[in-house]
Amino acid sequence: MNREELRTRYEGLAVAACEWRAMGLADPLEMGGEVFLRLGPGPDFTLQDLYKSIDRVVVAAYQRYSDATSILDRLRGGAAIVGPRGKRTAAEDFLDALSRLREADRKLIQMRFWDELDDAEAGEVLGLTVEGIRERLARAGTRYLSKLGRSHPDLALTDVEDTIRSIKPGVYRRFLGRTGD
Repeated sequence: MNREELRTRYEGLAVAACEWRAMGLADPLEMGGEVFLRLGPGPDFTLQDLYKSIDRVVVAAYQRYSDATSILDRLRGGAAIVGPRGKRTAAEDFLDALSRLREADRKLIQMRFWDELDDAEAGEVLGLTVEGIRERLARAGTRYLSKLGRSHPDLALTDVEDTIRSIKPGVYRRFLGRTGD
């Protein structure tokens, strides 16, 4: 599809994906607009192209943050805390378990439950069939719940989708008009 069709259909996805990936380092609406500007030349774009552009925009936001902030500034701002930590929240444990997954598993879970792609859309991005997505998602979910079960045994048998969506940061959602809790 052309750039404008892609923007019309997936603008909410780009803004939501940029928001939680950048974790407050930049304005998600500005980042979402930048995603479509960075698509590059060409008359025809896919969801895979959109995700590559999202990755470039997020990396650029982190680079701008890193360039503008010294280590001392980050320490003063609380980005790194020296000394004993307080009790971890369940959301921190959930995100920690997610971060310890293989990259392919983490990306798939993020696409399906944070970015709200359906199986066909996730398959388009990853180059897999719908059946392949479902099989990989089942395995990734089992691995995620296994890692989560180490800190929260009571959650080891819960639904991955509900668990992931319960910790979804930010206020922007893929489908415009929906906001956070």
